[in-house]
Amino acid sequence: MKIKDDLEDLIANWDESRSIGDIFLKYSKDLVKTYPPFVNFFEMSKEMIIKCEKQKPRFHAFLKINQAKPECGRQSLVELLIRPVQRLPSVALLLNDLKKHTADENPDKSTLEKAIGSLKEVMTHINEDKRKTEAQKQIFDVVYEVDGCPANLLSSHRSLIQRVETVSLGEHPCDRGEQVTLFLFNDCLEIARKRHKVIGTFRSPHDRTRPPASLKHIHLMPLSQIKKVLDIRETEDCHNAFALLVRPPTEQANVLLSFQMTSEELPKESWLKMLCRHVANTICKADAENLMYVTDPESFEVNTKDMDSTLSRASRAIKKTSKKVTRAFSFSKTPKRALRMALSSSHSSEGRSPPSSGKLAVSRLSSTSSLAGIPSPSLVSLPSFFERRSHTLSRSTTHLI
Repeated sequence: MKIKDDLEDLIANWDESRSIGDIFLKYSKDLVKTYPPFVNFFEMSKEMIIKCEKQKPRFHAFLKINQAKPECGRQSLVELLIRPVQRLPSVALLLNDLKKHTADENPDKSTLEKAIGSLKEVMTHINEDKRKTEAQKQIFDVVYEVDGCPANLLSSHRSLIQRVETVSLGEHPCDRGEQVTLFLFNDCLEIARKRHKVIGTFRSPHDRTRPPASLKHIHLMPLSQIKKVLDIRETEDCHNAFALLVRPPTEQANVLLSFQMTSEELPKESWLKMLCRHVANTICKADAENLMYVTDPESFEVNTKDMDSTLSRASRAIKKTSKKVTRAFSFSKTPKRALRMALSSSHSSEGRSPPSSGKLAVSRLSSTSSLAGIPSPSLVSLPSFFERRSHTLSRSTTHLI
């Protein structure tokens, strides 16, 4: 409005000494402050308008009534909101035409050149600020997608470079055959595996609009820990494979992480060169090509032959299921009280006479109890005891299933 008022005053009181370029130079700093937030929140405002128009009939009717008015030019609210963004390049072109038709001896010609330069700087600043905002949004998307992602991934100087879908070929960083997603940032590498389906989880009602995390965090590795990038040659038994030789701070030796690329959008050569370049930038080295080493799959026992077979997928699924069952029904730590009660019940089932009241009183008064004082069950009663325990376990297992 300030620029509009000054231009109207300029036209009403026109004089050859008046300058159009000075008006835009006067408000160039205000444009830098005002436009970036407007541009960054435009997409969010657009989505909210469309959402409210669908959900609220009265709001939809209000927009249609005002759209028919002459002052709106039959344009929707979203189309009117984008006009201030489109106006900047239009004004720059208009000032450029004015400069062409301005005599060289006119003092306004130099100010018009400065005004055009200031508008270009404003548009450059808007684009740069929008790029930074989109980069931060990409990092937030990664945090929401990866369950257990460290909070320190969020940083103002960090940006997402590339995302690559792979399959683990070794025992690190997860089991062989696991689907692993690598997020390459400018200074670190986020490693996440595909999350297994969880049944019966409870979610907050506030998170209904956001889809559940599809990945599980494994490791956030600084690029400085990568010592070598291994390009594994293509053979009949090995396709699209590569490996990373890393040295974690807690390990005394190098650890080999081998993967097979499954995404076809990015060639393996381009991905490895990109990774080496950012590793070299992190450790302040100019020779990024020296970080890559071409090797044969036999040197590191890397094989991708059976990764896509049905039998291999079934065996990996059985392995995962057995691990879950082992964790769910672990008998490594049996409570002492349960063991004492089990042995006592087996002892009474043999028909032995109970201890005398004097001995029982002494045992109650003792500060410590020992299983050695309890007579061990006979070998005859042990099978029946374990039969009862297994029967109870089978009933509880059936209930859980």
